[in-house]
Amino acid sequence: MDTLSRSEIESALAARLPSYAVACTLHADGTLSVVLSGPETDHFAITGIVRAHYRGAEAIARLANEILREMVVSRRGMRSERMHAPPNAIAWQESQDP
Repeated sequence: MDTLSRSEIESALAARLPSYAVACTLHADGTLSVVLSGPETDHFAITGIVRAHYRGAEAIARLANEILREMVVSRRGMRSERMHAPPNAIAWQESQDP
């Protein structure tokens, strides 16, 4: 089976990730970059996807699942960082206290 075209990949991912606008870029080295733009200012980018690894509907479903997993992991990391102040900020704040 041939590797899917950019528009086929975008359509397949958009169908599986309906709350996101999907934009793909194909690169000469056979890789793919995907930018997902969601509600409000929610954006997520993935680069270096090897297109040859994702041929056909089942593979696109697997790619969509992998992207969703990465988005969840990324969001967890961002939430964790927001909940914990960096050590430098704590030291600076303590040095400012009388």
